Amino acid sequence: MFKLIVNTFAEETLEKVSLRDKKTFYRLSKALDELEEKGLQSSNVKSLKNAPKIFRKRVGRWRILFPVKLQIINVWIVAIEKDTDKDYKRWIDYITYH
Repeated sequence: MFKLIVNTFAEETLEKVSLRDKKTFYRLSKALDELEEKGLQSSNVKSLKNAPKIFRKRVGRWRILFPVKLQIINVWIVAIEKDTDKDYKRWIDYITYH
């Protein structure tokens, strides 16, 4: 079992999604529960090419970005809808330096 920490930005994004699209909110919530239970063994989890200590979990068109340290998953963002290096670059820099 992993400890899941969802940062403020990710919480705000989830709250907005819950108001606009219940189905997507449910899918993202289930994905976060799976991350907490299985960690890197969850489905659709890959490390990012330019940041091997940061991972992403794909949930349809959405991405959850997170680093893992000692059984702790720190969820930084639940907002990227494309899977490209350009879309990840600013978040990699932000996560790396915070």
